[in-house]
Amino acid sequence: MGVKSDSLRISADSLVSPSDTLRAKNDSIPPRKSDIETTINYTARDSIRATFDGKQIWLFGEAKIKYGEIELEAEEIVIDYANSTVTAQGVRDSLGNRIGYPLFKNGSELYETKGIIYNFKTKRARIMEVVTQQGEAIMHSGVAFKNDQNEIFSVRNRYTTCNLEHPHYSIRATKTKAIPNDKIVAGPFYMEFNDIPLPAGFLFGMFPAQRESKSGIIFPSYGEERRRGFNLRNGGYFFDINEYVKLAVMGDIYSKGGHALYVISNYMKRYAYNGSFNFTYSKNRMGTNIEDTDVSNDFRLTWSHSPQSKGTGRFAASVNAATSTFNKNNNMMYGTSNDFSSSSLNNISTKLNSNVSYNKRFTGTPFSAGVNLSHSQDLQTGLVDIPAPNLSVNMTNIYPFQRKGKTSSLDNVSIGYAMTATNRITNNLGRMSPTATKDSIAPFTFDNLPFFLENARKGIRHSMPLSYSFKMLKHFTMSPSVNYEEKWYFESLNWAYDKASKSAVIVDTSRTFNRIANYSFSTGLTTRIYGMYFFKNKLSKVKAIRHIINPSVSFGYTPDFTNDSRYFFKETLKFKGTEVDSAVILKERHQGFVYGASTQGRAGAIGFTLGNNLEMKVKGAKDTVERKVMLLNNFSIGGSYNLMAEEFKLSTISISANTNILNNMLNVNLSATLDPYQYRMDSVGVTGTGENEVTKYTEVRHNRYAWNTGGGLGRITNATLAVNTNLNPKMRNKEAATREKVAQSNIPENEKQHIIQNPHAYIDFDIPWSLNIGYNLNYGHSVNQKPNITQTLQFSGDISVSQKWKITYNSGYHFESKEFTQTNLGISRELHCWQMNLMWVPFGRFQSYNFTIAVKASVLQDLKLERRRPFLDNL
Repeated sequence: MGVKSDSLRISADSLVSPSDTLRAKNDSIPPRKSDIETTINYTARDSIRATFDGKQIWLFGEAKIKYGEIELEAEEIVIDYANSTVTAQGVRDSLGNRIGYPLFKNGSELYETKGIIYNFKTKRARIMEVVTQQGEAIMHSGVAFKNDQNEIFSVRNRYTTCNLEHPHYSIRATKTKAIPNDKIVAGPFYMEFNDIPLPAGFLFGMFPAQRESKSGIIFPSYGEERRRGFNLRNGGYFFDINEYVKLAVMGDIYSKGGHALYVISNYMKRYAYNGSFNFTYSKNRMGTNIEDTDVSNDFRLTWSHSPQSKGTGRFAASVNAATSTFNKNNNMMYGTSNDFSSSSLNNISTKLNSNVSYNKRFTGTPFSAGVNLSHSQDLQTGLVDIPAPNLSVNMTNIYPFQRKGKTSSLDNVSIGYAMTATNRITNNLGRMSPTATKDSIAPFTFDNLPFFLENARKGIRHSMPLSYSFKMLKHFTMSPSVNYEEKWYFESLNWAYDKASKSAVIVDTSRTFNRIANYSFSTGLTTRIYGMYFFKNKLSKVKAIRHIINPSVSFGYTPDFTNDSRYFFKETLKFKGTEVDSAVILKERHQGFVYGASTQGRAGAIGFTLGNNLEMKVKGAKDTVERKVMLLNNFSIGGSYNLMAEEFKLSTISISANTNILNNMLNVNLSATLDPYQYRMDSVGVTGTGENEVTKYTEVRHNRYAWNTGGGLGRITNATLAVNTNLNPKMRNKEAATREKVAQSNIPENEKQHIIQNPHAYIDFDIPWSLNIGYNLNYGHSVNQKPNITQTLQFSGDISVSQKWKITYNSGYHFESKEFTQTNLGISRELHCWQMNLMWVPFGRFQSYNFTIAVKASVLQDLKLERRRPFLDNL
């Protein structure tokens, strides 16, 4: 027993009231016997009083009792040893208000009461105006009686999940019985909203109150659709298999003959892995009448598995496959997280991808291995591509000349190795005839699968790079390298010249092992140049400007392998009596193979890249230190010049730039491809005669530089301008800081461009609204085509109308088609213990809405009002 420093601490045998006779300290009266099974510890803030014989004890002011698992707090508590009871109640303060109502805790059960009498002997209690909570459920009772099994029998009850003293809604019942961690059984009951009762009620009810997962029935929701008729949706059964695996099997049924089946499973093993599985099958009647026999059978399969532990072996899976018509006849987002707000998948998705992989790292060695099965699917074209499996073996770079405690000029020599193997299954049959203009796509069905397996594209590729780097002239880094590559195939194409068609044709496929051995050499030279200009005018806000240049020059040589008959079919044709004496026909013996054919032609190319960024330091009147302002996050230009090419030696020039303007409010990305050669219209013939004679022209690219013929620097064949802004100031500042950091880093130029244009950051909005706007302009100018310009505007965000109301939106506009992209509007209302959501697609093919008012608590998840209009009603 312990009390506060100002409390009177007296044992139960030695404490008497002031009016009673004090017991001598050395009293030899043996201790009394009672039904108390263990020590009662009690404290009080104000005072503790007892009778002479100690059979009654009064505790005043923040009184507390602890008896085994039982804890009791109240302003006044009376312990009666003679009757084995304890009584607790509140008192009135100086203003006449009741304070210090009892709080009774029995193990994990907590009861808020106005008064309580508890019997230690029978473990029964009488509780006045009790409020108790089991899980998410809260029970208000006028009078309750507790038995020795902790069951509560009560009258004048209210069952709710609202945690207010006066709840927004409740289920009124005259009598109830609450079984801990099991259920609550009620007699006649009815619903009540804001003290207004509903006219209908029930004679009997049972409400679950388990704190652990259990199997049970999932009740369906009902609705009506114009196309599929009346329906019951999402009804089924939940299987609580064990603590690691949960499974739900649900289904839909429609009055016009359609149905659907959903199998959804989640599993998790702590510190090991977690995942989810979702299979959907649906049968939809294509017409609006029940007599229509045209139906669509669709399915979709998703599986996600993520390892949570660290180790040498890791298994992961991300599967997303469906029939090509699934997204036309079903809600593609159903069954995924955040059903109506997922940005990664929606009903206008056209591509699905999957990957299942296992990777193993061999401890103590530089080797690692992996196997993965992947799948890509285009829902528009029907193309299916399944590399099954992909095998890989990799060796991290080793440095054979490094020695512990010793340094030498060869320390940076490294050797690497990589092997990949694949068996690629596809329904792309290629160009079926010489005159075909596009590939032929066969239906990917079980009947065609044996044919696809027989014609799968197999191959193995080995790569072994040897590289070295060293400093040269103090400020330069030289990096020479040699790369050796072998491709192993199990078949090759035999070609022959066909005089009838005057072209080379495939006459046979040789199904024997063969290999392609290619090698190349390259070297690179990089450095970094800094330039700084300081402003001497002390009144100027601009203190300095710094320019950083990142030049890079490389040279690569690849020999010519076209004379090797194992890799190419080469035929020289002789012509007599013509202006052209001969012609050479060259065909690859591994055309269309999975890792490609051998290298064609000798190449000796000089590559160049020039990266720049520009920044300045400013200091205003209100600044205590100089601030850094980025003027140009990046401006780069790159290309190559092939010394051994017969024509068009200079490649196209790639240009890219990124900057922030208007105090980092707008981020601007610009990229373009410049063709330096001349384009002109050449005559290709004359049609008609006399007055109807018409000369035909075609655009031809000539081996002349545009600047030598007055054509400027060349033709921009494609360009992209992207302007983005995030009106959340914190987000803008974070993105700007990311771009500055990346622009000054030493990472490769292509990686730098990707990060600068797509800074990955976590959005943390501290303001009650957000607006993200993006403008994209794409320009293309192909041969014999007019310049084509497309413009799109995308915007999304949310608005908190008040603390309880929130509006979300996502839309865009296509300027050429003069149409809005798929637009989504959402309205949410926080109703304390309830929630209201409206998701609306106001126009377009997927025009629909879903309105729901539901209780937040999962224990009453079926207590909701729902109204929906599916997009299928538009079809």
